[in-house]
Amino acid sequence: MTDQTTKPPRPTRWKLYLPLAALGVAAVGWSVFWNVAAGMTQTGLDNWFEQERALGRQWSCPSRSVGGYPFRLEVRCASPSFTGRVGALEGLGSTGDVLAAANLYNPSLVLAEVGSPFVFKSRDGSLDLSLAWKDLRVSHRIRQGALDRHSLEIEAPVLRVTAKEAAPVTFRADGFEAHLRPNPDRDAAASAFDFAVKLTRLDAPVLDVATGVAGPVDALFAATVLQVDAARAASAPQALERWRLAGGNVEVRDLKFAKGDTRVEASGALRLDDAHRLAGRMDLQLTGFAPVLQRMGFNLGPLASGGANALRLPVNLERGRASIGPLHLPVILSPLY
Repeated sequence: MTDQTTKPPRPTRWKLYLPLAALGVAAVGWSVFWNVAAGMTQTGLDNWFEQERALGRQWSCPSRSVGGYPFRLEVRCASPSFTGRVGALEGLGSTGDVLAAANLYNPSLVLAEVGSPFVFKSRDGSLDLSLAWKDLRVSHRIRQGALDRHSLEIEAPVLRVTAKEAAPVTFRADGFEAHLRPNPDRDAAASAFDFAVKLTRLDAPVLDVATGVAGPVDALFAATVLQVDAARAASAPQALERWRLAGGNVEVRDLKFAKGDTRVEASGALRLDDAHRLAGRMDLQLTGFAPVLQRMGFNLGPLASGGANALRLPVNLERGRASIGPLHLPVILSPLY
């Protein structure tokens, strides 16, 4: 008698390894993606170095590394330094370690931390500058290939300036902030950017002496700058001239300054004239400022009594001269470049 019992089929073990194989392929793919992104980050950093070189600053980063695998990109530059120009001065500069990071699932947002201090020394010995801080953070957000927001925040900055044949000057503050973003209400042709700067509790003895008013300074400046694109990728004089020729304009929405009992609030519009001087009109409100103006040598005449501590006056800048209401100030506006 023949045994016709059928043996069960042997299980196909390769199906058991399929999830592991898929996981391995995904890991390899993610590693390739991370390395490509890291290479692009390195290229972007090299491009920034090239832009700085075109502006007259040669940066050096002797120890540069990329890490953060698998979910972050971290670019670290240990003690970067540069030779070149800062404004009109040629010199040597350096700062602490720089760490920039972005999450791979949100690469459009880059966060950076910079170690203290920043130091600059001019080659001719006319200026030594150092800026120290407790914490310095930078955020840079890109949307659809264009800048969406750029912010700088410094906690407890201390600025020390030593000029040739002058006593050292020190400025301390609780905080400093600067923010830049495209203006959402202007069309692309205007190339308009909103710019805001905030300074909290600045302690500057030199200002106490100059104004005769004791106490820290709180300041805010908020404006919309038009035709920003015209000033890109150029040295400061070239950028300002391109901006002027393109019809550049600064719409000051809010300017506030407070020190002791003195207050300044202003709004208006500024530009550069054909001689590269500031020009425009500002609506100014002064509170408790009469003693300061008199100390600075301005003859307020009949305005110095009574209501001079609460003034609303237009400030006109024209043809290199400044006036406040009916008062022509002993101020000559020099060309900026």
